[in-house]
Amino acid sequence: MGVVIRQGIRHSIVNYIGAGVGVISMLFIYPLQTEAYGLARFLADSVILFIPFSLLGSNVLPVRFFPHFEDRTNGHQGFLGWLLLIALAGAILTLAVAWMVWDPVLAYYATVSPLYEQYLVFFIPILLLRGVIQLLVTYISNFHRIVVPSILNDLLFKITLPMFVLFLHKGWWGYRELVIALVAHFAVVLAGLILYLVRMGQWSLRIRWHAFRGPVMKEMRVYGIYGFLGTISSTLAVNIDLFMIGTMISPGATGVYGIASIMANLINRPHIAISLLAAPLLTKSWKEQDLAGIHKFYRKSAVNALAPGLLIFLLIWLNLDDLYRIMPNSDVIAENRTAILLLGLAFIVNLATGVNSEVMIYTDMYRRHLVAVVLLSLVNIGLNFWLIGLYGITGAALATLVAYAAYNAYKGIAVWRRFHMHPFTTGLGRLVLYAIALAFLVSAFKMDSGSPWINLVLRSAITGAGFVVIGLYGRISEDIPPLIRALARPFTGPGR
Repeated sequence: MGVVIRQGIRHSIVNYIGAGVGVISMLFIYPLQTEAYGLARFLADSVILFIPFSLLGSNVLPVRFFPHFEDRTNGHQGFLGWLLLIALAGAILTLAVAWMVWDPVLAYYATVSPLYEQYLVFFIPILLLRGVIQLLVTYISNFHRIVVPSILNDLLFKITLPMFVLFLHKGWWGYRELVIALVAHFAVVLAGLILYLVRMGQWSLRIRWHAFRGPVMKEMRVYGIYGFLGTISSTLAVNIDLFMIGTMISPGATGVYGIASIMANLINRPHIAISLLAAPLLTKSWKEQDLAGIHKFYRKSAVNALAPGLLIFLLIWLNLDDLYRIMPNSDVIAENRTAILLLGLAFIVNLATGVNSEVMIYTDMYRRHLVAVVLLSLVNIGLNFWLIGLYGITGAALATLVAYAAYNAYKGIAVWRRFHMHPFTTGLGRLVLYAIALAFLVSAFKMDSGSPWINLVLRSAITGAGFVVIGLYGRISEDIPPLIRALARPFTGPGR
């Protein structure tokens, strides 16, 4: 347990560093070259949609079936080698399919942007590299090691991508060097993960074939098919907007929308943190049939995630004009204003409806959750195709909002019908009303000191102070006042 706690704390630190680097890059670097940033995001992020195919679904097996093969003295029966063998078969199949469809695909993308005609070929090596990276990161988590993989797979890209964009802006290299650097980055990440496994003494590729016979193979096939469908649906649902903007509009539009998505994703961070806590708590409660405990956590998850999420949303939205003033190329970037609002509201809906996904996944409703994710992906694809054609990047954000609202409504109704549980409390209602009132109050004061930096500090301080008052005296959650006092103790002293 000590290892898990230490890794969790360090992982949180890495996440916060990554978020800080991402915000700085969003404000000062990516606006300088939205087309270059958009091309890089399209190549690096769109491959996520196709990773389940390139791995033939093997990415869902490492954690679920590791206990069956666990045996360090025998290299865990060669489980890693077996997984990589499936990935190799997937890579060969991917290359074969790409070879068959490449000409018409390239012909289409050439009509969208000449950059695609020259550099879309780099999509293939990035796809294969990121697929194996994802497989190794998942496998390494079996040893309760998540910090180094997170640094290599997440934080490092947040550092290198703005560097690559800045190098291009300075004229030190061109687009070709940019995409080659992307491939090199993921090759280095893969090499780093392999070296990390070697250092842990967990790199073993010798397959003991007798261990992969019998009922376990049937169980893996069934679970793999289920996980394959679920992974495809969830990745389509989450990543389809950037892919379709890049496909239907241009790399430049992808870059502008990507900046909006960075801002909006900050709002959803509290949900990510709480969902990490949900797995062990809900699993234990379900095993003990403690439905009251599940309901209590379900309701607490909504209000406790929504409070910081609303604060972040207001800090972004109320300060947006001054943020644009300090960003280079702001006349182009400001096109994403409405997209930021719609994406922010989508994540607010996600926060306000609590951990409904986790309640379904960790109880006997996991099949219904697969249905929900499939429906979300289909609705999101259809809405994006329709609304991007009508409204551009604003249409993509609107599609995300509508899809998230429908998705959470479906899950909420399903959980209510199965368990008679819902995440809504009077405290959550008060929180929403207080946040709206605070937004109007802060907006009523036209702060213009002449410096966007001073405006940002003053407006953020007033908004933050307002949320402290709401948290302490608004009766929204019994968990929030002690947390605020604990955070304030270094400044107020132990007796207050």
